[in-house]
Amino acid sequence: MSLRLLPLLLSFFLAPACAPDERPAEALPLPRKMVVLTDSTTWSPPRLQAFRDSLQGEGFRVLISGYPAETAAEMVERLPWLLQPGVDVFLYDERLAGPAARDSLENALSRLGHPATVQRIR
Repeated sequence: MSLRLLPLLLSFFLAPACAPDERPAEALPLPRKMVVLTDSTTWSPPRLQAFRDSLQGEGFRVLISGYPAETAAEMVERLPWLLQPGVDVFLYDERLAGPAARDSLENALSRLGHPATVQRIR
């Protein structure tokens, strides 16, 4: 009879090890999302990659967007597409479409009520 009780007794010792952990798991910080608006033809490929790597090292998920001779209107027209993944920061290069395009970007974000900030590449 004692051998039949052995599995039951062992289950009391093993049950705590098999039970799910009830402590809340620490949430990993989600990467912030950044769109770099620049004309990539004005950068050397190694310099652009180093710039992207430095932003990723700061915790950003980076998308580089823009093309030569893009106008402010074209950039603002692409804004809904750029906002799809949920952008936190736009990093704007004035070599892309000039300072007026930055103003257009800020105005469009304001009209949309989007919380993303616009910063200038220095």
